[in-house]
Amino acid sequence: MTQGVQAQDLFDLKSVSQALAADDQVYFVENSIDAASNSYQSRLKRANPAGNVQDVATNGRLNVQPAVAGKQLYYAATVGDAKPQLFTVETNGGESTQLTTNTPDEAVTAVMATADGTSIYFTTTETTELPKLPNQEKFPQTRHVTRLINKADGYGWLPQRVTYRLRRYVPATGVVEEVAQHGFAFDLTSVSADGRYVTLLHDAQPANDRDFTHHAYRLDTQTGVEVDLTASFSHGHFEDATLSPDGRRVALVGDNGAAGRHTVANVYVVPATGGELVSLTDELDADPAPEFAGDFVQQPGTKLVRWLDAQRVVFVTAFHGHSQLYVGNEAGIQLVDDTARQIVDFDVIDGETLALSVSYQDCPSQLVTFPLAGGEETVRYDPNAAYEDTHEFAHPQRFDYTAADGQALEGWYLPALTTAGKTPVLLYVHGGPHANYGEAFFYEFQVHASRGYGVVFFNPRGSTSYGQAFESHVNGHYGEDDYTDVMTGLDVALKTFPELDADRQYIAGGSYGGFMTTWAVGHTQRFAAAVAQRSVTNWISLFGISDIGFYFNPEELGVDLFADGGFTAYWQQSPLAYAQHVTTPIRLLHGEWDMRCPISQSEEFFTAVKRNGVDADFIRYPQSFHGVSRNGLPSLRIQRIDDMTSWFTAHPAVKRD
Repeated sequence: MTQGVQAQDLFDLKSVSQALAADDQVYFVENSIDAASNSYQSRLKRANPAGNVQDVATNGRLNVQPAVAGKQLYYAATVGDAKPQLFTVETNGGESTQLTTNTPDEAVTAVMATADGTSIYFTTTETTELPKLPNQEKFPQTRHVTRLINKADGYGWLPQRVTYRLRRYVPATGVVEEVAQHGFAFDLTSVSADGRYVTLLHDAQPANDRDFTHHAYRLDTQTGVEVDLTASFSHGHFEDATLSPDGRRVALVGDNGAAGRHTVANVYVVPATGGELVSLTDELDADPAPEFAGDFVQQPGTKLVRWLDAQRVVFVTAFHGHSQLYVGNEAGIQLVDDTARQIVDFDVIDGETLALSVSYQDCPSQLVTFPLAGGEETVRYDPNAAYEDTHEFAHPQRFDYTAADGQALEGWYLPALTTAGKTPVLLYVHGGPHANYGEAFFYEFQVHASRGYGVVFFNPRGSTSYGQAFESHVNGHYGEDDYTDVMTGLDVALKTFPELDADRQYIAGGSYGGFMTTWAVGHTQRFAAAVAQRSVTNWISLFGISDIGFYFNPEELGVDLFADGGFTAYWQQSPLAYAQHVTTPIRLLHGEWDMRCPISQSEEFFTAVKRNGVDADFIRYPQSFHGVSRNGLPSLRIQRIDDMTSWFTAHPAVKRD
């Protein structure tokens, strides 16, 4: 007998990511969560063409960043309380060997191997400062803050004394050597076949906290000369750079900054020595830097574009809530896959075949082999095959609708797994707002469906994957068309799916979704109850307390707080300004370590509505950053869903005056 997804199944479900093709094998990271230790786990595995799967590296709690050179697999592992270190193991498994024995204070962050196998490049971060809140030092030191950017959600207070290094391990000699050292962060994104050149991403002005230009560079590891490949984009922001197999060109994913930090990206090709960038995607209303709003993917890879061969690139975009796969070059591109799903990671097996890590709304994760020339793809590994034999997933129904002003919109309905004739409806709003819901597995939604709630969710204006105009529409207009977009979608869902009970309407969301939840209850009394999570409720106070507030707020609200009209605009777009109108029972959920939308945002709203007699309560989640629902402590992820269900259950219908 099958059953739906239960909250505790978080400890049973697994995902695959960081696919890496080498010879006829596909190596990958299998992610899981351990209930006993309340922690995230990952191990490295490989799958052959027949779908036979073997463990390769399991020595650490986290084993990630696989790179293959010859018969050796290199990777970063977190073992015990130590910082991540570089390890190697034979590709067919066996005993692992730690290679960075002389650099224990450096945390390995990325690993890449040259095609000829002569060099293994890796990046490290070295600091003695503790990032978490609170730290447990018996004699803590004061922190002297001098930078505008001084903290980061998910990390804590940024270290003030930190060294970032590019290192190289030479298998032939066993030597670990330093290639480059900086006082600012950078990302290693590709290595030339012979190991002489690498591509890096870093800020163009690392010391300037008000300049967010992020460029791509080619570094000559022999001479130390670094070439800015994107110098012509004075405000550009790049997220990937990949050297071609012959080393003559670089494929890039990034944007020119024309619409600020949320400019839709393009795929470019540029000579490896620098020069004119040629865009491959100007005609697409799709985003090659996807931002799916989900809660299941762990340890995703970072590659957005790869070379299929010396002439063609392959890349993934987000389009209308699902992934698209393209192949092409400067002469043109071709759409080769438009399946309703999310492509989490991908790698090139050969010139005509890819390895994909994929997710569907009703299938958590699979590793598949995809033939570019057409034909059926092959599932190499499904980490949840046994689970799926005894469990049933709710199956989504996608639908289109139109806003009052004629804007085409789309949404999804995940039916409750119940035989009841009428079911309560839960409107869920994603965060961002520059992200998108879509064709990807959402663990929490499945749990709500198994508990008898029909879940409806939409991509209102401000969401990604619909082009620049759609994404930028919300800027300066929070709570306007974005609000009516989700409310119109809810009305359409109630008319389209008669099993949804109009007397049992609920709303929930986190971050921007929390903004929308607190905004909605200040503008309508239609909901029986609401749950606002890690919300933005007061843009004025958020400006100075969020890790991103001083630059995010002016861009999103269309004006600087200290410009003429800024204070008024911030207040008018703040849910707190309408707290006196709230009558809906509301529960506020917030992580105590949240640095993106600090917990004081919920404290302000709770105080305002509670003093007016609203049925409200407030739950604080200890040791939790902004991402508590996606990568927070597993026990609290489950507790959070239970807290939502209990609140909805306690408020079974709208109270009419």
